[in-house]
Amino acid sequence: MKVYGVIGWKNSGKTSLMERLVAEITARGFSVSTVKHVHHDVDLDQPGKDTYRHRQAGAREVVLASKDRFALMVEHRGPEPDLAAVLARLAPVDLVLVEGYKRDRHRKLEVWRRETGQDLIQTGDPLVRAVATDAPGLSLPVPVLDLNDTAAVADFILAEVGLTAQRFDTVAIVDWSASNGPSPAKPSADAIWIGTASATGTEARYFRTRAEAEAHLAALMDTEQAAGRRLLIGFDFPMGYPKGFAARLTGQGDPRALWHWLADRITDDGNRNNRFAVADAINASIGKGPFWGRPARLPLPHLPERKAVDYPALALPERRAVERQVPRAQPVWKLYTTGSVGSQALMGLPMIHRLSRRPGVAVWPFDPPARAPAVLAEVYPSLLAPLVAQQPGIKDAAQVTLLARALHRLSQEGALDPLLALPDIADIAEEGWILGAGHEAALLQAAAA
Repeated sequence: MKVYGVIGWKNSGKTSLMERLVAEITARGFSVSTVKHVHHDVDLDQPGKDTYRHRQAGAREVVLASKDRFALMVEHRGPEPDLAAVLARLAPVDLVLVEGYKRDRHRKLEVWRRETGQDLIQTGDPLVRAVATDAPGLSLPVPVLDLNDTAAVADFILAEVGLTAQRFDTVAIVDWSASNGPSPAKPSADAIWIGTASATGTEARYFRTRAEAEAHLAALMDTEQAAGRRLLIGFDFPMGYPKGFAARLTGQGDPRALWHWLADRITDDGNRNNRFAVADAINASIGKGPFWGRPARLPLPHLPERKAVDYPALALPERRAVERQVPRAQPVWKLYTTGSVGSQALMGLPMIHRLSRRPGVAVWPFDPPARAPAVLAEVYPSLLAPLVAQQPGIKDAAQVTLLARALHRLSQEGALDPLLALPDIADIAEEGWILGAGHEAALLQAAAA
């Protein structure tokens, strides 16, 4: 079952919104159950009634049944059950809307009205993914929704939990490179390749520099938006870092702040760049690590040539949650030699910062993709490794083409939503996630069809 929270202070309007959401979402054909948390004693029974007497006599569960409905009352006679225990009692449905439980670790929508005199909960809870309000001009780092536009709020929640049919007209997959010079004139491996799939077919294009590739992507975004076509662009580098790193560096646990920070410091002139020097400066500011790997010729005292980092002592995870699920993926701290995805991230995230600032662009999973004309996401082409290994020619070209084809086909079949639905892991709001992780079989089938 999908679970989504609706929270807010007293008299904010959350119960009224819950009522309207249930009506709106069930009218769209989804089954919905609700859970409401209260902070005072509640007894739905009346003293003297038969069921009340059963409970008083010691019955643990009492069912009151009639021709229209039945009610189950449970005496837990101990500590208050947590939300997971409550949810476990529910019959399966498409969506459970939870009112309250604001401190629990599930994604939530905050209902906020200035008249309550209370501060926003969102500012202290990264799991509050949007705010529904009637206050004009509210500026927040998450989507601000009109409290009175029930359909828009329902769209947001359904997109968040993957209960909408997300379709894209065009899919582009980018195999990035952190090369310190232009790639060869002749198309080659270990360079930038962009595979595109649409109704007209698939193609792979080669780029010698990051600037050329970014210009191509910006033009593609303009073309698709002008034509009214939705575009999904997947990048093969992490969109976020392990939990805690963004706050250590920028003072904010928000990946967007980190993208901006890097965009201000990374230089890239004809692919000549300063990524190792930036990593060295970061290590110097944080301690012994977290980055490692560099050419031996570079005299950078705070950036070791090989992995020599004690991550527990540094109070930073070595891997993101998604890299623990996809162990073949290299950690983002590795900057040199085979699989140095860390260098790709340092050179790619400034571009994500620039592209994300264009009108109509969402970055999944940090933004809801529901209505965005263009969606940027992290991908991992090696999820298709068994099929890629069977293809002739340059591996990079094959994998971007196959992954673009797979995601486009799933999109056209209305089968992309399960890939966009996020597991219930709190750190995703900061670390990001790989689109398609855990869905390798579906991707391989779609790519091979």
